[in-house]
Amino acid sequence: MKVLKKIIGIFMSSAILIMPSVAEAKTKKIEKKHSKSISVKHKSLDKISKHSRHSKHSKKSLKVKKVSYSYGPRVYGDDLEPNRDIYKYAIGLLGTRYTFGGESINGIDCSSFVQHVFELAGYKMPRTAREQALYGYFVRRENIKPGDLLFFATYASYPSHVGIYIGNGKMIHASSRGGKVEITDINQDYYIKRFLFAKRIPANMKELVPQDSIESIEEYISENSKKEDPIAKIIKEKDGKN
Repeated sequence: MKVLKKIIGIFMSSAILIMPSVAEAKTKKIEKKHSKSISVKHKSLDKISKHSRHSKHSKKSLKVKKVSYSYGPRVYGDDLEPNRDIYKYAIGLLGTRYTFGGESINGIDCSSFVQHVFELAGYKMPRTAREQALYGYFVRRENIKPGDLLFFATYASYPSHVGIYIGNGKMIHASSRGGKVEITDINQDYYIKRFLFAKRIPANMKELVPQDSIESIEEYISENSKKEDPIAKIIKEKDGKN
């Protein structure tokens, strides 16, 4: 009996020593598993964060093609595609007699000529050069292209004459000097001195809408009359050498 009690005592002592070790092992196993899970989550979050940073970088490096640019309150159309079809309709009226205030094939003036050309192209353009100057986007003289409208101050300080640029330094217009619709070199001293600005009607414009007001046009003329046109200066120097 004493022997049996001694064996039972030894067994109980061993159990007491073994149980904490087993419990500790299980705890360590759970902690290791939990730690691994947290590590995997951190890796996933790092991957998402890197992807997010890459996405932001991609957006920053995305380039948008410029079609126009602004200077102060104005939008310039140097990079817009002009309506080159205007030239084709203008040539059809070549030789038509000039008449101040005229609006028919028997006699036409500069703004009526432009109005007719745009009507043939499917656009409704106002009657006078001063009103026509409100349409389209400003284009710097060195960037003019065929189809652009050129405005001049002839008998008044505001836009009183208009022509259509056809390339190679020439325009087609109803000329009071020539007495008809003709092609003229815009680098002549007469037109260089009287040139105000150029306007572009974009090729993809469905309907003509005024882009400026008379006040903004007057402001533009006032700003640009204070400085000499660098292109005009080069032309003058070149003509002086020939």
